[in-house]
Amino acid sequence: MAKRDSSASDEWLMAQVRDGSVAAFQALYERHHRALFNFLVRLLADRPRAEDLLQEAFLRVFLHRETYRPTAAFRTWLFTIARNLALDEFLQRRAGPELERGEILGTVTDPGATPLQQAEGEELGERLQTAVQSLPLSQREVLLLSRFAGLSHEEIARVTGASAAAVRVTLHRALNRLRDLLGPV
Repeated sequence: MAKRDSSASDEWLMAQVRDGSVAAFQALYERHHRALFNFLVRLLADRPRAEDLLQEAFLRVFLHRETYRPTAAFRTWLFTIARNLALDEFLQRRAGPELERGEILGTVTDPGATPLQQAEGEELGERLQTAVQSLPLSQREVLLLSRFAGLSHEEIARVTGASAAAVRVTLHRALNRLRDLLGPV
């Protein structure tokens, strides 16, 4: 590979993967697996299934490397694959998921906090966890893609098939609903 993996664009790496480069595939995995896993585990609330779907998503990237076209960002294509796998999972499950304790806690607690601050952070984390899980799936999905996966409104629109304006409205509604559910913090 001529370019260093850390400076190569995702699209360039996918072109290398299409040509059979295992190193380029590994670079894409290293670059995106954490964000994708965090999205899946929070969406599914099932760590083992999220791990399975993470592997399945990257397997599909590899299997469909010949059909990839860089008309959209690789990251958008990858999250679309993962989202579709998760939606299939929801259809099979047909039950309301609950996050494991600690999945969202890590986003609100400070490891250097005093025991009282940690207890307050855990309580807030539990309230946040419950509130996020009570959101309708479409709002939860947009919230997680935006706040936890770091996708832009346009990227989320491409992943979900909605317009960027619809994504903004859905995110706004999700944040308002969370504010209502959490009340004064």
